[in-house]
Amino acid sequence: MATTEELKRTPPRSAPPIPEPEMDAGDESIDDVPMYRRRRVIIPLAILVAAVLGGAWYWYVNFRGYITSDDAYIDANRVSISSKILGRIARLAVDEADSVTAGEVLVSLDSTDLRAQLAQAIAAFSLARESVTLSRVNLARAQDDFRRADQQFSTAVITKEQYDHARSALDAAGAELGIALSRVGTAQAQVGVVRAQLDNCTIVSPVNGKVAKRWVLQGDVVQPGQPVFSVYDGSQIWVTANLEETNMGALKLGDEVGISVDSYPDRIFGGRVFQFGGSTAAQFSLIPPNNASGNFTKVTQRVPIKISIEERTPGAASRAVLLPGMSVEIRIRTL
Repeated sequence: MATTEELKRTPPRSAPPIPEPEMDAGDESIDDVPMYRRRRVIIPLAILVAAVLGGAWYWYVNFRGYITSDDAYIDANRVSISSKILGRIARLAVDEADSVTAGEVLVSLDSTDLRAQLAQAIAAFSLARESVTLSRVNLARAQDDFRRADQQFSTAVITKEQYDHARSALDAAGAELGIALSRVGTAQAQVGVVRAQLDNCTIVSPVNGKVAKRWVLQGDVVQPGQPVFSVYDGSQIWVTANLEETNMGALKLGDEVGISVDSYPDRIFGGRVFQFGGSTAAQFSLIPPNNASGNFTKVTQRVPIKISIEERTPGAASRAVLLPGMSVEIRIRTL
């Protein structure tokens, strides 16, 4: 039996060599196969080429000849319903999101004070008319007195002083009649003013539309010109889009537009460009840019355009609710 030292001195036996597989005469080594014949290279390369071609075709079909933007929203004419006089709100006939028609009463103001003023103005008008009657009587009497004085003065019955007094009385009676008539006109005008203010206590809607915002509550005191409701005219809506100025050269009136509303992602609406803005949107910002200052940084400006929503594609429901302020995406065909 070998000792421990002999085992340590004995070298380990090596594993038997693995015989290499024999290659047929027609087989090639992996290193000898050309690059274009290797599957691990051809398949990824083919997928990459197909993806590039597909992306190019998608861009050609969907973006070539189109201008797209998501800086767009539904817009409409907004009317601010306000009071013409100072008054306390007695009744609000509608609320937010209510539909209104032209001529419908929206607000009623407290008219108690004005009705009292109307009664006072009518009384003053009646008094002025009675004063006219009295002035006419006085004028007729002064005319009779002057005729008698004229006859008596011609026959030397009365003195020149008495004759002059009769003439002065006639002139005074005529002036009093003129003043009385002026007072009648003033009183009548005052009655008209109070009645106009009473009419202003009832505020009606000037358009057909929908109440977008209520600014006050019943019982509030409103100042002249203070808005009570904001009403959007629902008879006509359009899309306002802010496009970069570099795209304006390719646009023209009447270009077809595809409109995608965020509220209806599965529907496409149609329209046409019908108006270009008169200036860039930055001109009406809170702080308009002043390019005459020392430091100038050129920034691409945006020009607002208006797009009608005249026709809708067959996939869009005719009863879709399009409200002002909704975000939309547009695609304008320029070719």
